[in-house]
Amino acid sequence: MTYRFENTESYRLVMELRKALSEAMEVPNEWLPESYHTARGSRTLASVEREMEKRQAEKAESIHAEKKASKAELIELYRSQVEQGEELFAA
Repeated sequence: MTYRFENTESYRLVMELRKALSEAMEVPNEWLPESYHTARGSRTLASVEREMEKRQAEKAESIHAEKKASKAELIELYRSQVEQGEELFAA
């Protein structure tokens, strides 16, 4: 049997404490990039983390879309090359 801290009641309590602290901690705008600034002058650590996760998800989606488009272009290029090769062999 292996011990995993993640499966204990202590871990659950630590995570609850972390969540409560991140909701209570204020981060001033001066510590944040301009795109994270708020009109209030600060925001909670939890809201900064949520914003960061949202932006990372959006970035991952755009990277995935770019890769998918690039793959489609390469497939079309390879298809045309194969068709040209077939025309050469047919002649």
